[in-house]
Amino acid sequence: MTPVSLPADGDQPKLAPDQRNVDDPARLRNLLANDRTLLAYIRTALSFAGIGFAVAKFGLPKMTHLAGYLGTFMVLVGLLVIVIGFAEHRAVVRQVGMASAVPATMRVTHIAAAGSCVLVCALLAIYLAVNA
Repeated sequence: MTPVSLPADGDQPKLAPDQRNVDDPARLRNLLANDRTLLAYIRTALSFAGIGFAVAKFGLPKMTHLAGYLGTFMVLVGLLVIVIGFAEHRAVVRQVGMASAVPATMRVTHIAAAGSCVLVCALLAIYLAVNA
């Protein structure tokens, strides 16, 4: 690593952005915050799906069809939330510049969590659409 400028007070030399170490605490904090944000997206998507299912199945007897459509719509919103959240998560990982530094096990975990959430929301939307 080549220093960009020498510090005057004996601190660590400042490095160009492309020369930063993977262990840079600021980047690590950004990645961990990004992971928490992905988990929040998953939690929100599953909440939409759960509430949508409850609305569709336990709606007012007089409004059965409307409750079914509203519940299906809410499940589809949950599906959209997780797709947007995962796309944003991947974009931030690339922007931070550590996509190659993220361990493969973490990438698989992120994809598995988001993928299973998408699968649950999609199957629930199909179930509600067929039975509504």
